[in-house]
Amino acid sequence: MGASDQSLDIVAQEQRRLLDVCRIIDRAAADRNATLVLHDVRARELEQERLDSVSWREKNDLTEKLIEHGHHDPRKYLKDFCDSAGSPYFGIIGIQDSNTRIGNKEYLIGKQSLMDGNRVAVVDWRKAEISRLYYDYEQGEDYLETIQGKDREGLLVRKDKVGITRQALHRIETPSDTFELVDDAWHCNGTAFQTSADTKSLAGDHRLVDIVALIDPEQFRMITRETDGCTYITGGAGCGKTTVALHRLSYLQFNQPKLFRPDCCLVLMFNRVLRDYVKKTSEELLGKTRVDTFSAWSLSALGQLGVYSLTTTFDDPHGARKKNSAIAELLGRYVQETRKIDPVMDLWRFFTCSYVLDLLFSDEKMREDFSLDIQQRLMDKNRVVSFSDVSILLRLCQLRKPVDAVVPGAFNHYDHIIVDEAQDLGALELEAVLAATSPRRSLTVCADERQKILSFVDGTGFVNFRRQLQLSGLDKETLAISYRSAREILELAARVSGRTVDTSKSHSGVVKFYPEKDSSSALRKVRWIVEQLVAREPNALTAIICKKKTDVKAIHRFLGGVAGLHGEGEVCFEPGVLVVNAHIVKGVEFTNVILWNPSETDYRQTEIDRNLLYVALTRASKRLYVVHWRPLAKGLTE
Repeated sequence: MGASDQSLDIVAQEQRRLLDVCRIIDRAAADRNATLVLHDVRARELEQERLDSVSWREKNDLTEKLIEHGHHDPRKYLKDFCDSAGSPYFGIIGIQDSNTRIGNKEYLIGKQSLMDGNRVAVVDWRKAEISRLYYDYEQGEDYLETIQGKDREGLLVRKDKVGITRQALHRIETPSDTFELVDDAWHCNGTAFQTSADTKSLAGDHRLVDIVALIDPEQFRMITRETDGCTYITGGAGCGKTTVALHRLSYLQFNQPKLFRPDCCLVLMFNRVLRDYVKKTSEELLGKTRVDTFSAWSLSALGQLGVYSLTTTFDDPHGARKKNSAIAELLGRYVQETRKIDPVMDLWRFFTCSYVLDLLFSDEKMREDFSLDIQQRLMDKNRVVSFSDVSILLRLCQLRKPVDAVVPGAFNHYDHIIVDEAQDLGALELEAVLAATSPRRSLTVCADERQKILSFVDGTGFVNFRRQLQLSGLDKETLAISYRSAREILELAARVSGRTVDTSKSHSGVVKFYPEKDSSSALRKVRWIVEQLVAREPNALTAIICKKKTDVKAIHRFLGGVAGLHGEGEVCFEPGVLVVNAHIVKGVEFTNVILWNPSETDYRQTEIDRNLLYVALTRASKRLYVVHWRPLAKGLTE
C-alpha cells in the first residue's frame, strides 16, 4: 500500500537527518585532508631546512624536530570515515532519561564513530555502553545501564532500523511499521521482513556484508562478554557463529587495542570460498587482521620457522591415515627421544619410527612399501610434501622450539585466533593453531559437529581438543536460533539431520519438489527454474548444488547462455547463477538453491552424507527447489 501523509513525514524527517550526516562526513573529510596537507607541508619544510643547513648542531636539532613532527602525524588520530557501502548508520534509538539534564536524546548507531566537532554524530556499535540500548532493549522498555561510569536509567522511546545504500535511504523499520522505497515511491508495510539475502541483492554483493545491523541480543551478549580467553561457539546452520566470532574480535580490538593488535590477530577459515566470503566484512571490521585458510597460513608459518624450499602436492595415498589423532601424541614422544635435524628430514625420520608405522598400517605389504618410500626420501633429501604432511611438519617444528620462544606468525605469537568450522580440522591442525597463540591462549573456536563433512579427518581429535580447552577454562556459547534460512527450509533440514531447530525468528519461504522421469527432463526443469528466477530477481544469487563433480560439468554445459551464469564450479558473490559441488559451499549463503537429484544412493545413511545434505539444504535463504528423478534420500520424503 502507498505511504500516508504521516509516514511521508517520517520519511522526510529521516531523509533530512541522512543529508545532515552526509554533510558532516564531507566536512570531516575536508577538514582531515586540510590538516594532513599542512602536516606534510611542514614536514617537507623541515626536511629542506635540514638539507640546506651546514651546521651539524642545527642538523641534529632539525632531525629531532622531524622525529617529533612525525610522532604527531594526524593520520594516527584523525581516522578516515570509511563508508564503502554509503551506509553511515543503521540504527536509531531515542531515550527519555530520568536525569533531567540529559532528558530526551537520540543516538545513531553505525559501523564507525563520526564526530561533528566535539559532538558525536554516529556512535560506533562497539561502544557497548551506548549500543547495548539498541541491541538489548525494545521500544517501551525501561533501561538501567552504566554509561561513562555513571548509572543511567530511563525509558527507550524509539528503536528503528534504517536501510541506507550509497547514501540513499530506502528502508525504515519501526516496531509497528515498515517503510520501503519501491520503484521510486515509498510504501508502508509492503514488506514486513527483510532477509540478509534481500540486503545483499539490493547491494548486488552476496558476501557477508552489512551484518552489524542484524546482531540479536543473544549474539550481542556473546560479542561483548568480558573475557579474553578461549570461547567455543556452536549452533546449527545459519545461527551466526562466524558473525559472532568476527564481531567479537572486532569488539576486543576496539576496546582493548593494546591486548588485541589487528596485525597480531588471525582468522582461519575452512576453505578459500569461506575466506573470500568474509573478506570484505573482515576488512571493515578487523583492519589489517589476516584472514586465510589453514593451509595457506601453515605454509607461511613454516617459512617463519625456517622451513624453506618446500614443494607441495595434493597427491598422497596415505593422507587419510596421517589424519589419525594419535599422531599428535606420537610427535611429542618422538621429539623427546630425538635431536633436531633439518625439519623435512626430521619429518621423514619420524615416519620411520616403528610406533608410527604400527599406527598407520595393519597391512604388512603397505607398511613395507611406505617404509621403503620414506627411506628413499631420506637418502634423496626429498623436499616434496603433501598437504597431509604439512600439518605434521608444522607441529613438529613448533615442538622443537623452546616452550618460551616466540616466532612471529607461527609460535606463541598471536593475540587472538578465530578458527571457523573447527569440526573438520584434525588434532594436529588444532594443536598447531593453539600453539601459535600467545601464552594467554586467546582463541575463538566455531564448530558444529552436525556439519562435519570430511570423512578422512579423525573426529576424535576435535573432541579431545575441546576437552583440553574445557580443562583450561573454556567458555562455551550455544546459538539456538537460525536466521539465514526460511522456516520451511529449516524444517526440512531438521528432518534430515534429526536435530531440533528454533524457527521463532525465521521468515517464510518456499520449498518445492520437482520429480522428473529422467535426467534429461530434470535438466530442462532446472533451466526453466533458473530462467524464472533470473527474470524475477536479477540481483539475487542462485546456486545449483550437486553431490558429484561430473554433474556440475553437465549442468553447467546445459545452462549455457543463461544470463548471469558464472564459471563452472566457481563460487563468487556477484548476482547470477552458480553450479557448484556440495563440499565447497559450507558456511556461505545463497538467495535460492536448486538441489540436484539428492538420491538415496548419493546421500546414504552415513553421518558424513547426512551432514553434507544438511549443509546443502541450509545454504538457501529464501527458496529451495529439489529436482530429482531417483528415489530421494531419507528425510526428504518423510
